[in-house]
Amino acid sequence: MHESTTGRPERDPFDTLVDVLAAANRYDLALGLIPIAFAVALVAAGALGIPVVYALAPAAVVGIGVIADACYLNPPVDRGSTEY
Repeated sequence: MHESTTGRPERDPFDTLVDVLAAANRYDLALGLIPIAFAVALVAAGALGIPVVYALAPAAVVGIGVIADACYLNPPVDRGSTEY
């Protein structure tokens, strides 16, 4: 089945992707970095023939570092509230 877009102009998917990436903030990128680190580690383990445990250890360190940075070193700050 094809969904009808009555009343809406066709939008290029690339433009939509650019808008979503432009709206991403530091914490969105941090959350995206963690699974990317693990995926790279798994690909490297398969390509280089090293044990998976040894490949996942650096990815875990990257994940811990990203979480520590996002939660403790540069935590989110509520800038919209003016009440104390």
